[in-house]
Amino acid sequence: MCKISAAKHGVIPDIHPDDFIFHFLLNHPNLQQKKDAVDYYFYDGARSAKKLSDLLYSDLKFQQGEPLKMLEFASGYGCVTRHLSRELPDITIISCDIHEEAIHFIKTKLETKTILSESVPEKLKLNAEYDVVFALSFFSHMPESTWGRWIKTLFSGLKANGFLIFTTHGMASAKLFGDPVISSHGFWFLPDSEQKDLTLNEYGTTVVTPEYVISELYRQVRSPLVLYRYAFWWTHQDLYIVQKLSCSEIKQEK
Repeated sequence: MCKISAAKHGVIPDIHPDDFIFHFLLNHPNLQQKKDAVDYYFYDGARSAKKLSDLLYSDLKFQQGEPLKMLEFASGYGCVTRHLSRELPDITIISCDIHEEAIHFIKTKLETKTILSESVPEKLKLNAEYDVVFALSFFSHMPESTWGRWIKTLFSGLKANGFLIFTTHGMASAKLFGDPVISSHGFWFLPDSEQKDLTLNEYGTTVVTPEYVISELYRQVRSPLVLYRYAFWWTHQDLYIVQKLSCSEIKQEK
């Protein structure tokens, strides 16, 4: 089934046995047939890669053929990664994840460059070399103790005028979790997630308001939010794009 579904998108069919997204879909109550779950895995990865391409070339106005370097952060076992080289052929992709087995799989099977992540944000050194840092559904899992610190760390990996693109569980997502009571400053965290191998107080389920995100962006990196789209990913996760200003632009603003 994986071979048939992967062939529709022109990607390799290999799935790592620990791929938590794949197992999550196989056991999803709305995907009762295994074939439906497999098809959705490959389809949704392709759809996310296409969304990212549209953002880069239509919204952010990067030019087709322009050589760029992008960090795909929290890549997991390559659900989206396997589609990026086809969708973004001019962009050098480096994938980063906390799971050593995921990084090995992406490097050897998907033939994509990799970096092993850290559990402590400040230990991950990115050295300001990326035009884009893309973190899909990562900030939808971070506790408040590291949420803003990860913003700062990922932002540090951007070149001047580069873009940090990320998604969060917002108000549309909150409905999926029973409309929990969100704190007055806009943050809610539940120590539970589909990734059972990670410490729950470090990786759970998070909902944030736009006000919280904007305040943290200002507090951590003091750079402008250039794009916000409500419920943009999977019809419930909010999209944020923030740009790293050059030193001259920062001086002009002051």
